[in-house]
Amino acid sequence: MVDRSAGGRAGLARGWRTRDGRTLVAGPVEPWGAGPPGLREVFGGEPVDPGGGGVRTYYALDSSGAVHRVYDTRMFSLEDELYVTVYRVEGDALYAHHSVYDHRHAEARHERSLECAELVPLAPAQVPPLESVLAAVAELADRERAEAAVREGGLDAVRAAFASALPEHPGDGVLRLELTLEGERPVVRLSGGRVLWRATTTDLTHRELLALLRGVLPAGYGNRPVELVPSPAIVDHDLWDPWN
Repeated sequence: MVDRSAGGRAGLARGWRTRDGRTLVAGPVEPWGAGPPGLREVFGGEPVDPGGGGVRTYYALDSSGAVHRVYDTRMFSLEDELYVTVYRVEGDALYAHHSVYDHRHAEARHERSLECAELVPLAPAQVPPLESVLAAVAELADRERAEAAVREGGLDAVRAAFASALPEHPGDGVLRLELTLEGERPVVRLSGGRVLWRATTTDLTHRELLALLRGVLPAGYGNRPVELVPSPAIVDHDLWDPWN
């Protein structure tokens, strides 16, 4: 059931205490301008938020006021289908509504999943001001950009070290390189031969490392034929792709 408490009326702050002690804050209603699909289709045929004909972003804050997670509207398209995820507090729970709209056939598919249960409503005076929430979001974005810059700097060092270790191309045939393991350390060998390069510690999976190193080859060899293939040992390792 959709939350129809007084806090759902426009102009009043809306917030809840989560089961794990965080604070969930609702942002303002944002107009829905991505249709079709319309909001009723996005929400699976249910009535739209009585606070307005749009969607909301929800912010989960920890006890210090820092942003733990942002539940915002997500959209992407693939061929004739538009994929949409929106969030809404319904009763005492936050749900994600996942909608797929097929433009070719003007049909929508809908799925709802539970994100946070047992929400306890807060009085408006207990809800952090939206300005402070948005400031915390900006601080999180700055921190993530700084971390990304540090990470990219580390990846640039990996690329540079690998590029400096590449051998001369033989000039005829294909230069074959192999990404394999030396103990637990990824290394690149001339196929069946000597080690050319040893990886430093990174937080990349072996599959990600292979893609990173392959991206260096065109700058080193242009159009000359070269292959960098993974060995069976590295493909069988847990770090080849620990998420699949």
